[in-house]
Amino acid sequence: MPISSSPPDAAAIAMGVVTRAKKRRLQEVDLISLLPDGVLGDIVSLLPTKDGARTQILSSRWRHLWRSAPLNVDLDDGDDPQRRCTTGDISQVLAAHPGPGRRLHISYSRLIYTTTATLDGWLRSPALDNLRELEILFDPDLLRWGAPLPASVLRFSSTLAVVSFYACIFPDCESNAIAMPLLKKLTLLYVTISEASLHALLVGCHVLESLLLLNNKGYPQLKIASRSLRSLGVGSSWRERDQRLQQIVVENAPCLERLLFVETFVAIDISIVSAPRFSILGELIGDCHRFRFGTTSSLQGSSVNTLTTVVPGVRVLALSYVKPDAIINLMRCFPHLEKLYIQRIPVEERIALHDKYWKLDGTLDIRLRKVVLPYYEGCKADINFAKLFVRNARLLDSMTLELEHGNVGNNAWTRRQRKLLEVEKRASRHARFYFVSSVDSFSPPPEEQVHDLSILDPFERVN
Repeated sequence: MPISSSPPDAAAIAMGVVTRAKKRRLQEVDLISLLPDGVLGDIVSLLPTKDGARTQILSSRWRHLWRSAPLNVDLDDGDDPQRRCTTGDISQVLAAHPGPGRRLHISYSRLIYTTTATLDGWLRSPALDNLRELEILFDPDLLRWGAPLPASVLRFSSTLAVVSFYACIFPDCESNAIAMPLLKKLTLLYVTISEASLHALLVGCHVLESLLLLNNKGYPQLKIASRSLRSLGVGSSWRERDQRLQQIVVENAPCLERLLFVETFVAIDISIVSAPRFSILGELIGDCHRFRFGTTSSLQGSSVNTLTTVVPGVRVLALSYVKPDAIINLMRCFPHLEKLYIQRIPVEERIALHDKYWKLDGTLDIRLRKVVLPYYEGCKADINFAKLFVRNARLLDSMTLELEHGNVGNNAWTRRQRKLLEVEKRASRHARFYFVSSVDSFSPPPEEQVHDLSILDPFERVN
């Protein structure tokens, strides 16, 4: 019988038997340190600022990694005081690191008293050369009109790919365009910026894919002429007309796929001249939005409630506080519409629905595949309106009815609702009906809806 030539330790391990000494030796092996420098550098750069610097004490193998890895600075006054970086910490880190920079995130609320000069000094530090991501988020509750951004923020224009400014006053740059050849994502929230400066900023963004402009002031009109922009999110809650966005003109946007309105309860005129890939629109609110397609001769277009223009490309639509008559009309304006999200119907309209829509039963050619109806209470008005889709949507795959109060999981109530909706007589034999809680249903936050282009339907609600 042949005798194994393997060492006793290897034979024991192969048989699943590990001696105490061998176990101790295996535990002492630092497997992470065996990774290549490039991988370890990526790990270090993704850690919070303090933790990244502390990796130097792990072993001699790690000492050079922090200084050679792209710097990731996260100044956030989080709830954990042990992990909180002070302004002094950041100044020391920037002085010790040779660069380049990868990401700078500064979130101000308690650190409100950091001076503009201190921020300017950080931004001028060589440790931040070649910065890829920049987020400066002031607190609008403490700085209602924003804090001025140093002009030094513009020194990263040639390398930045992601930019977010919150409650800031943008430096004047209206004299010439700012070249930002790598910028793909731009967010401006509660930012004061002139129309000329905003135009100069956008003109220089040649690969910009997503843009979110929310509750800013300083530009009454927004003009979009971008060959790369795919997603545009806009919104304003300012009541003062001279402080808010009033007009949007999409002059030439061959890649634009989605136009999203966030927290917009004031009138905005929208003119879409050229956007051949435009397919996702919402959330439209009653008379707040007025549209004109294909011309800029007049920005006073038709309101959502009276729109008559046929736009074949729109496939996903979200509505709120829109009259039922307008909903039926919009399905004619968007003949290829596949998904419809109806957030709210005015109370007075719900009362008037009792005897109105049953007359249209079976007479409409509705091509929707998915319908979501929040705030469904199961009253006669709700049932009659929902039955429009049950009895007329011949391609329907699913209808989701979100319940604001009770009855979730009440099988007897659900069976009765299915009977009242006459789902057995549905136009689409494969359609499915779901009764879910509106409390547990939510859409992605605006930043994700606009910037995460992997989300094919930004209004998709998760339970």
